[in-house]
This record gives sequence, structure tokens and C-alpha cells, in this order.
Amino acid sequence: MRSSLLLLVYGLWLICPVRAQTDTPAGKNLPVKVSGGLNAYAGFYTASGITARNQPSPFGISGSVTVALPGGISLPFSAVLGNQGSSFRQPFNQFGVSPSYKWATVHAGYRNVSFSPFTLAGHTFLGGGVELNPGKLRLGAVYGRFNKAISSNLAEPDIIPAYQRSGYAVKVGYGKPGNYVDFIMLRAKDDSASITTTPQSVTQTVSPAENLVVGITTRLLILKHITVELDGAVSAFTRDVRSTIVSAEGSNPVVRFFGKLLTPRLSTQLTQATQASVGYQGQGASLKLQYKRIDPNFQTMGAYYFQSDIESYAIAPSLTLMEGKLRLSGSYGIQYDNLANNKNARTGRSIGSLVVSYNPANKFGLDVQLSNYGISQQAGLRPIIDTLKLAQNNLSATVNTRYTLQKEDVLQVFTLTTTYQKLSDLNATTASQTENNNVNLNLGYFYQQTTTGWGINGMLSYTQTQLPIAVGDTNQTVRFFGPTIGATQSFVEKKLTTSFNASYLVNQQSGITGKVLTVSANGGYQIAKRQTINVSFNYLNSNTGIQEQTFNELRGNLGYGISF
Repeated sequence: MRSSLLLLVYGLWLICPVRAQTDTPAGKNLPVKVSGGLNAYAGFYTASGITARNQPSPFGISGSVTVALPGGISLPFSAVLGNQGSSFRQPFNQFGVSPSYKWATVHAGYRNVSFSPFTLAGHTFLGGGVELNPGKLRLGAVYGRFNKAISSNLAEPDIIPAYQRSGYAVKVGYGKPGNYVDFIMLRAKDDSASITTTPQSVTQTVSPAENLVVGITTRLLILKHITVELDGAVSAFTRDVRSTIVSAEGSNPVVRFFGKLLTPRLSTQLTQATQASVGYQGQGASLKLQYKRIDPNFQTMGAYYFQSDIESYAIAPSLTLMEGKLRLSGSYGIQYDNLANNKNARTGRSIGSLVVSYNPANKFGLDVQLSNYGISQQAGLRPIIDTLKLAQNNLSATVNTRYTLQKEDVLQVFTLTTTYQKLSDLNATTASQTENNNVNLNLGYFYQQTTTGWGINGMLSYTQTQLPIAVGDTNQTVRFFGPTIGATQSFVEKKLTTSFNASYLVNQQSGITGKVLTVSANGGYQIAKRQTINVSFNYLNSNTGIQEQTFNELRGNLGYGISF
């Protein structure tokens, strides 16, 4: 690690003359640009009442270098060395490029490409590909390794083995961005010979799999204000390529074509996923209808994770009134699972939200946000016991007001924010153990002089939480309240900046009162165009009301930084 830091410092020294050459006449851009910085720090730390959480005299040096190559390629390097630890980072574990020229893009190395949400959807692969968009034609193809082979061993029993997975995806479409139709196919398969025999247990079974996905994605603009979006896919997923082959009969040309790409087996499952929406966008109003259905166990090897076994409906309207001064937007949706009717219970969810924004003038503004989340269960394969039935409702409301006074060189802002949250349990048997509510109030003031750099800010906060009543307790109300103040000031033509912050928080719970005091002071001075010196002090006094949990901490830091 010491050699890595020496190489970094030596590299910074070599780069300094190169930086002087970047001031070239306009139009003569260097093909390679280098930037970075070097920082050194030293400080102190003391604590009483608790075990020290830092070194008594922390010190160290850190540096970073970023090399920008043509084509948007960026290579960041960083290193840290000190008595708190050391590290060195470089970006070459996974490296890839995607250069573009006019309507052609080439992918090489480690890349993550998306063709549609249910086929190839951002899975990282090592390989290559190309995307071509001449005119309205939309073509794409990628091929590579989607998973690296990982073998288990006796020395590291926690490692989960994995087969090497390779695959390809192709896309053929027509249209322009925002108005197109694409057809996608993805084919991926595990190499059963890439690792040795894997251990099988109740909690861990690994078998070579195979997947063929065919999908469509489209974004269509109908008339002038109506848009239609559709993403759909059918996935044939074989969980074990070693299972028995199933003979597929029939003369359907589609079945015969895809039968050449994937062999049906006993472990093959055919599932589908669909999401669609219709939207209207007018001058002062909009409306969007959404639908989604994902079959149980739907999978694609082109994505990392899917929430399957869901069906949902949603509506999202918005309205603008009073020449843009009043804006209303909201949404409401329902979702449920157990589409195959093979679970013990069906879980339903309802989600609603409303946002109101009123700005009659530049000085005053009001925002109101409401959201309601409900969850309930219905009987599936078995009846639901009343004492265990899940039926809850979560309500949240936030009101934010602001008032601004601005002169030529003075800005003042007053804010008041109120938040209310409540969890209601509709099951009377469990309500006393789950119901809770929370109220939060924040009153703030901000003052800033733009010419002198002088500024102050303050806030009063109050939070009250009503927790579920536990056995043997009579008061489960928790309160937090206290002020926070801060100030900033610039000196010496704004080369010297200073700041001060302090907060005093009181908390009350179960008849015990605790207090937390936090104070910090910071200063920074620009000694040259690219060199700064900074100093900081932080003090923490925590008194929870319990003698064994009372402690103090004091820390300070002096640092020097240079950038290029």
C-alpha cells in the first residue's frame, strides 16, 4: 500500500507540468485531460464516558487523479494512507467502452444495455454489441458472458456456487425516440461443465438453467395529445437443463421456430409479463391510466430481479389552474397477488396520493402532500384466522409554507413545515401492539447578505411519537424538541470563510429526560488559486438521563488541500 501511495504522489508530481500545457489557445483541445487533488490532515480526539471511537491523534494523506480520455472515457484513481487505515482504488476491475459515431454505437468490455424492461434490462455482461439507428430503423445486438463461474470449496463454505452463463439479445424496431415499436429476443444458457458438482442441501440448490425471452416494447403518439406505452414479454425458463425432455407436438410455425432455440423440459415454465399505459397531455390537464401484470415466477436472465405474482391498476391525473399558480396532481392504484390461486392468502394493497402546490406570488408558497397506503388480506387456499389477519392503513400528510423577502443584497426566508403520520390497524386484536402516530413541526429562518457573505439561520423543531403500548407500560409517548442555530461569515475578500453551528435537543421518554448538545466551528482560507487550508472543531455532549450512557466527545482537524 505504501508503494501505491508513492506512485500516486510521484504521478501527481509528473502531472503538474502537463497541467501547465492545458492553457492552449481556443480550438486546440488536448486529447487527454488530467485532474485531481492532494489532501493532508492532522487532528486530535478525546472522549469521556465511552470507549474512544477514533485515534487520539488521527493523521493521513489522500489523493485522487482522474484521467479523461477521448470519447467520454474517465479513469479515476484514489489512495488514502494514515493511522486510521489505507486503501487504493482503480477502475480496471470492470472496464468497457461504448463509442458512438452518428447513428452507430459499439459496445465492448463490461457493459449493461437495456432493450426493454422484461427482456434485456440492464444486466452487466462481458462481451460486445452494436446498436444501429439509420433513419427510423432501430437495430441492436449484444453477446457476452452474463455470469462468471464460481466454484465452492471447503475453505470458503459460505460461497454460493454459480455456473458460467452466456447469452445474446437482438432487437429489431422501427420509429424514432418517443414513437417506435421494437421486437426483442434474448437467449441465455448456463454451461453445466463450467464448475464441478455443486453441493445440494435444503437451503441451497444450484442447477444449470436456460432461458428464452421474446418481447415487444412500444411508445406511440396517437393524434397530438394521446400516448400509448406497452411492454410485454413471454419467458420460457428451464430451471435445470438436465431434466427430461418433453416432446412438443403441433405444426404451428411459431412453435417450430422457437423450438429450435430452446428444448422444452420437465423443468421448463412458460410465463408472461405485461405493463401498459394510456396517457393524455393537454395544456392545463393530464391523465394517465396504467396496468401491470407479472405472472408468478416470471424471470429473465437479462435482468437481476423482478417483483412477480402481481396485478395492478392505477390512475394519475393532474390539473393546472389560475394561470399556473395552482397545481394539483394525484394518483390512485390497487395491487394484489396470488394470481395462480395457490397461496394460503391473497394480499391486496391500495395506494393513493395528492399533491397541491399554490404559489400566488414570488414571496409566498404553499405545498400540501397527502398519501394513503392500505393493505389487507383475503382467504386463499385456507381461511384466515381473525387474530392473524393483516389489515392496516398508513396515512401521511405534509404541509410546507414559505415566505421570502428579498432586497438588492439581503435575502430572508421564513419556513414552516408540519408532518403527520398515522398507522391504523383495522384488526382490533392486534391494534394495541401496532398502532402509532407521529407529529413533526419545524419553524425555520434564513438570512443572507450577498455582498458581505454574512448569514444566519435558525430552526425550532418538535417531534412527538405515540408508540404501541407494551405489556406493563402506561406511557409510550416520545418527544424530541430543541433549537438549531448557525452562522457564516466571509473575510479578506471572501478568501477566508467561517461557519458556526449548534443544536440542543431534548428527548423525553418513559419519565426520563435526555439532552444532546452539538457544537461545530469551521474555517477555510484560500492561500492560492488552487490551495486551501481548513480547520474544524466538533463537540458532542450526550446525556440520555441514564448515568451509564452519558458521554462527551471533542475532535479537531487541520487540513491542507491542493487541486489541479
